[in-house]
Amino acid sequence: MKKEFDNYIFDLYGTLIDIHTDEEQPQLWEKMADYFKLHFGAVYEPKVLRKRYIAICKEEEKKLQKENHAKWPEIRIEKVWVRLIEEGKESVESRKAADTGIVGDVTEESAEIRTLCVFFREASRDKLVVYDGVIDTLDKLKKAGKGIYLLSNAQRAFTEKELEIAHLTEYFDDIFISSDKGIKKPQKEFLELLLKENTLISDNCVMIGNDLLSDVGVAFANGINSVFLNTYDYSDKKIDEELTELGIKGSRFMPLIVKDGDIRKIM
Repeated sequence: MKKEFDNYIFDLYGTLIDIHTDEEQPQLWEKMADYFKLHFGAVYEPKVLRKRYIAICKEEEKKLQKENHAKWPEIRIEKVWVRLIEEGKESVESRKAADTGIVGDVTEESAEIRTLCVFFREASRDKLVVYDGVIDTLDKLKKAGKGIYLLSNAQRAFTEKELEIAHLTEYFDDIFISSDKGIKKPQKEFLELLLKENTLISDNCVMIGNDLLSDVGVAFANGINSVFLNTYDYSDKKIDEELTELGIKGSRFMPLIVKDGDIRKIM
């Protein structure tokens, strides 16, 4: 792999941002049940709300997959919340709440839904830290006139604010988030869209990420070089197994492997 490229395409979580969320914690769903009742008059028991959330996510994914025929579809989480609110209004208790004027019509684009998404994300998140060396590396790339792009498997409703909190938004020439496109890495077309819309030449690009099957995989599918940042401390055995699974070993697209995950070593 050559040492320098014109365009650097980054993954986000686990690559630039160290994040941890827990959507299984009972306290989260207690907070969400209270939020649904207070703001929408939708009544749920916390465990029921979590169960329906998971089920609707799966239903929406299957529905989207039938529409776009993608192997790796990505739904918009706003659809899930709207369905949950509508279902929660069907109970006797919520109809009573509706009489008080609490309940209003909401759509995927409603400000109330955007606020709900942020509330859920912040209530489930207990860590959001920019990795050491990220800002310095992006600064150097920007000053060198390099193109800097983001290709993230994520929900825009969650990620947009987290990029701002991390002070990363300003660095990117373009931001591709999977929920906007209906597909996610390693779907070949996700990266392909970024290249096409920004008129980038594959030989002049490199993909940097912390997931071999997803980040390195989508780069390999598009004939692009890649860097694997081992931020989650994968064993040599696991790395070898996943490279074998990708069928990338022995090819000219073997990724540069940064074993300690230090992003400064991509320069």
